[in-house]
Amino acid sequence: MILFRILNFLAGYRQISCPAERSAEAINVMMKEDVDYWEMRRKEGGELTFSILEREYKRLLTLAAGIPFHTVRRLGLPQLVSRYRKRLGIPLGLLIFLLLTKLSTQYIWEVTVSGNETLTDAEVQECLEALGCGIGSYIPSVDFYNICHEFILENESVSWISVNMVGTTARVELIEARPKGSIEDGGNETPSNLLAAFDGEIVRTETASGMIAVRAGQTVTKGQLLVSGVVDVGHQEEGRFVLVRSRAKVYAKTKRTLEVVVPYETVKKTTVGRETVKKSLKFFGKSIKLKENSSILPDGCDIIVENRRIVLFEGDTMTGGISLPISVITEYRETVTEERITLTEEEALRTAGIEMAALFSKELPDAEILSRTVRTEVRTLEEGEALALIWEMTCIEDIAVESPIGVS
Repeated sequence: MILFRILNFLAGYRQISCPAERSAEAINVMMKEDVDYWEMRRKEGGELTFSILEREYKRLLTLAAGIPFHTVRRLGLPQLVSRYRKRLGIPLGLLIFLLLTKLSTQYIWEVTVSGNETLTDAEVQECLEALGCGIGSYIPSVDFYNICHEFILENESVSWISVNMVGTTARVELIEARPKGSIEDGGNETPSNLLAAFDGEIVRTETASGMIAVRAGQTVTKGQLLVSGVVDVGHQEEGRFVLVRSRAKVYAKTKRTLEVVVPYETVKKTTVGRETVKKSLKFFGKSIKLKENSSILPDGCDIIVENRRIVLFEGDTMTGGISLPISVITEYRETVTEERITLTEEEALRTAGIEMAALFSKELPDAEILSRTVRTEVRTLEEGEALALIWEMTCIEDIAVESPIGVS
């Protein structure tokens, strides 16, 4: 059905009508001569309407000479071309659009990064752009081999990098270098022991490699050996052994104390004004200045830079949006005032609770909490009094930390 409509649109068609008194004659002619038509309807008063291709309409006029047909409206591509044939801007704009579309395939539209662990995507993209491989770079002029070589020379944290073009997207793959003396995840190149990070009572162990040195119910202290990377081979009296990397989880019941201190007197920053300092358009890597405020920046203001990519069909569930190699870069000036305020006990406790939740997620993300005691106390600091929020907990957690053998 859709294909039928597309073909009709390309060929051009018209909707025509025929008087009621001649409609039967018109139908007989069309059926006898096999004239193609569709959407035939009978209106009030008996008037007959239907749609017919342009070429069939000309044949119908010859076959049914004398029958008064009236064109209601003409539709399709030929009609559009005829209507706008004197408006040169439309075909010229279409030609320019097609030309730009063709040329745009010679430029980088998107840069994706994979394999990075400590480096952020933005850091990798910024470095590549400085070397000549960024959004808007002309693909035929980019020496990808030399860029990868220069990238490694400038970034000691990267041991290997590759940039491959897939259409207009530059796909960056890299492997980060590990610091000397670090333990490799890919094998047992660096033998290691597992030591206790905290005092506790062993609950259970899950050992993948290494010699377990503790048992359930045993009390251990911080720094004590839990799993040894020295594994005996053969009979113990023979004294033969191999060094391996210890891999295990050692769960223990521990007592942990987390503490957050919030001063009652603090400084509150308030934004009192925001003004656009500079605005520019970055198109295929070229910056076009749109607006600039040349006034002298006053004291006590912050500069915020916002980089927004232009995305077509943003939020569309089908396409997911199409990112164009066009960005609007805006610099804002925010005037900030500082005011010393005194928190009430309720406000200080609420602030401490937020900070404690963040600290707990960082220190004990996977711990099983058996019991918790919460208490507060007021402390006197150099800058004044403060509220201390203290959590005392009994929990079960993995206390094993890796220590390379022979590396202090």
